[in-house]
Amino acid sequence: MYLASMIHRERLFRLTSRWFADTPEPDDGRLITEIFVYEFLISSDTVRRFASDILGLGGRAPVRWRRCFFKDELRRAIVEACRSTNDRTRELLALFAARPEEFFPRTPTDLLVASHSDAGLAGMLRFKSIRRLAEKASRRIADRLSEEIYGTARALAEARARTAGLSLPQLVSSPEAMAEEFASAERIVSREFQDRCMVIEPHHMTIDDAIGLKFVGSGEELERIESAVRQHPDARVAERSVHTGRYRDTQLLVDLTLPVPAAILDRHRGRDWSPARDRGLCPEVLERDFPAYVETGERTIRCELILTTFDDLVESEFGRCMHEERILQQRGAAPYRGRIARNASFIIEYLLMIAISPTVEVPALPVKMWGRYLEDAFSSAVWALFGVDHRFGLAAPFEGEPKATARG
Repeated sequence: MYLASMIHRERLFRLTSRWFADTPEPDDGRLITEIFVYEFLISSDTVRRFASDILGLGGRAPVRWRRCFFKDELRRAIVEACRSTNDRTRELLALFAARPEEFFPRTPTDLLVASHSDAGLAGMLRFKSIRRLAEKASRRIADRLSEEIYGTARALAEARARTAGLSLPQLVSSPEAMAEEFASAERIVSREFQDRCMVIEPHHMTIDDAIGLKFVGSGEELERIESAVRQHPDARVAERSVHTGRYRDTQLLVDLTLPVPAAILDRHRGRDWSPARDRGLCPEVLERDFPAYVETGERTIRCELILTTFDDLVESEFGRCMHEERILQQRGAAPYRGRIARNASFIIEYLLMIAISPTVEVPALPVKMWGRYLEDAFSSAVWALFGVDHRFGLAAPFEGEPKATARG
């Protein structure tokens, strides 16, 4: 299990562990898709109602929510809501207006922007993207394995030193020899997945911020909001941290108690389940199984909650700690970015892509933890989930060559 907001975490963790060992089962695709349909239906509804409770305190006007699918929409909403007299904030927004292509345009996102009819931007509810979930989970797995990989490489070097009658500090190694030893260490560790002796615990794949809330206000308003969160009957603050310096905000990890099963079922009674057909599921079966799923799930979900001022929000979206730049820095600063980390990321992303694709069939996994792959091979496997044949290319078919079909 790698999403801490998920309810049926043990089922998902066992499934992911099996995939790391390349032992998918025929019903895995349907199970994955069903879990994500149910989970985000329950989680997003609960988190949004909680946010509306907090933002509606003190007799404020009702909260309005607007869906954004690209970061450009969020940035335009920030510009429209700006009432700040801060010179730095106005300078950044002017720079955005003059050179929008420098601000990572057309970046996909999935978030809801909250506002009051009597005020500007109040906050947002964000769902972490599929690629970011896969990257973050694979980084955690890489952190778990990096010490083992480097330790195995050191053991190989020590063996080479003993063969030469030297101690390890006396051994002079060429860059090529060290690279080969490290590659051998990766092969040895990755084979532990194939032999099913690699132990990955649930906390190695836990992500606490799959769903996140951000509240925007003055210092005094944020103090009231944090107090309201702590006093909310359905919320428990598990962790609190304060970021200072270039990036400034207060982060809370909050466990929210779900409504009782009967209330969840009442909220979704009469729901149209027909869109599930686009994800390879039978709407009638999905509706039939929903009550049992709700009644057997855990009673809390976890979300990340960020408290920030408007000026600091602008800094994080337009300035020196721009979110996209931080993503690039994280990718470049990972202590281990080798084949095992890439393969874990590929496998988890493939799992998540099945959950949103029109197919639930998983005949074979396109990536093994012990293999070596280019991004191209993984991309073609993802295209196939959506019915796109990777053989479609720039060159026209030769005379007499059979045409590629949509699914190949």
